[in-house]
Amino acid sequence: MKRFWAFTAVFLTVLLIGYLEPVFFPAEKPTETAQSGRLSSAHTAVPHEELPASGYAAYIGKDVETFIRQFGNPKEKIKTGRTYELWTFGLTMNDYLEVNVRENKVIAIKAFNNDKMIEPFKIDMKLADLSDLMTIYSNFAFNFHHEAYDVELMEEDMNYRPLVAFDNGSFAVLFFNQRTGGLMAVNYVNKETLLTEMPYQLNEGSPLPVDITQSMTFDPVQSNQAIYVMNLVKQQENQAAFSVSTQSQKDAQTLYQTLANHTPTVLSANRQAELLQTREEHTAIHPFQLTKDEFSLLVKTSKLSLREPAGIFQEPVYDSTFTILSWFSDPQYDSYFAESETTELGVAFSNEGVLVLLEKRPENRQITESSEKL
Repeated sequence: MKRFWAFTAVFLTVLLIGYLEPVFFPAEKPTETAQSGRLSSAHTAVPHEELPASGYAAYIGKDVETFIRQFGNPKEKIKTGRTYELWTFGLTMNDYLEVNVRENKVIAIKAFNNDKMIEPFKIDMKLADLSDLMTIYSNFAFNFHHEAYDVELMEEDMNYRPLVAFDNGSFAVLFFNQRTGGLMAVNYVNKETLLTEMPYQLNEGSPLPVDITQSMTFDPVQSNQAIYVMNLVKQQENQAAFSVSTQSQKDAQTLYQTLANHTPTVLSANRQAELLQTREEHTAIHPFQLTKDEFSLLVKTSKLSLREPAGIFQEPVYDSTFTILSWFSDPQYDSYFAESETTELGVAFSNEGVLVLLEKRPENRQITESSEKL
């Protein structure tokens, strides 16, 4: 009889545990699929595929004379103080193009136009449209100069800066606008340029340094070029262009110089150490950027009288256009550029980095035309 009651007790205990397990330990819900064509953060080690190199991608690594024979002479050649020269083609968003040239070779092409040369991509296409055309990969493994590299894209990268590989060893970084969700530009690069700009996580291999070949204090040509690109993106958004004045440019330079002369006032000891480390490494994979509080302290230290100022400081910068497109695709910085109709812009571009000043436009200030190529 005792054995019967013992068996009954054990049976009821097992039955009770089986009944209550789903209550206390519910099964995990499946992850919901991202909406609006956005990709989830699930990453796989599936080897990436390479598309046949066509259009602009086919010109990466070719002699620049080959490019000129097809597209004509550039409108402007700009010395960047880096290891490449910047050539610009076209004057409007319908035909504007940038080409990075080094030792007479095409190393990067930045296309803002809807020319057939960027097919299968199309300016203003959405990420969902791209996903319908091809698989968007999160991992890219390749070799460069006998060194193995493993590049990984995070969820935000895949949604706003996806990477596409081609069978000639080139890549395309596709920049999607954080505000509109549309494709802003296609940046075709060779491996070396990708590893120098490196906007993604690098799991294996070392990023390449940003080499400075020409010393300069402030470069007005590159500052105006940066302003032009920002206003080009605003035109894509069907928004007003930023206004620019001689005073706003001077104010941006003053802020840049104030940071250089009063670094201990603006930055804590830890942040000064971070800036020093960035300068020693001189790579763009982890650039130094001022926080909002640090920028406010910089403005206060400068003693400038500014209207509702905001801004960005970044060092180093290898390619200003690449950096600007990264800002417009990044939720952290996209909001800075929202109110272009009432915002005045100043850009200070130096040997090492760039400072962008945005402030509420003062009334009756003389506006320059230095960036009005559109």
